[in-house]
Amino acid sequence: MSTHPSEMPVVGKSFYTECKKCGTDRYFTVLALPTPTSAKIKCEVCGAQRTWKTASSKKATSSTAPRGAAAKARANAEAARATAHSAEYENLSQSLTSATENPYNMKTSFAKGTKLKHPKFGLGFIRTVQPDKIEVVFQDEVRTLVHNRR
Repeated sequence: MSTHPSEMPVVGKSFYTECKKCGTDRYFTVLALPTPTSAKIKCEVCGAQRTWKTASSKKATSSTAPRGAAAKARANAEAARATAHSAEYENLSQSLTSATENPYNMKTSFAKGTKLKHPKFGLGFIRTVQPDKIEVVFQDEVRTLVHNRR
């Protein structure tokens, strides 16, 4: 095989691909086929060995999403964050049922414990107030919004 093979190379044959150690294209000898989509290859010039994969297997495995322990840790963190504020949202919702809903406007000044109606996030309750920011507990997440802008 003289160029990049479109299918799996044959053990013992050579084909031309990039050698990362040499920094240029070289002929590689196929040593083994450990999986149906990869080959163990050896550079004929410097002797460097590496695993070569077919183009279709590279597309299938080149995912930016975390896998394994990282994915589990992220999922656990998201679940903990969601459950941590959902109880607070329910408590505020029950205690402030008679309060009127104030429409959100970044120019308006809000107080702690105010019931807030946001056009995108829906109903929320103000947890903390700073001079220019408020922390609002919505049903899906706690968000920081600006207020008191003139």
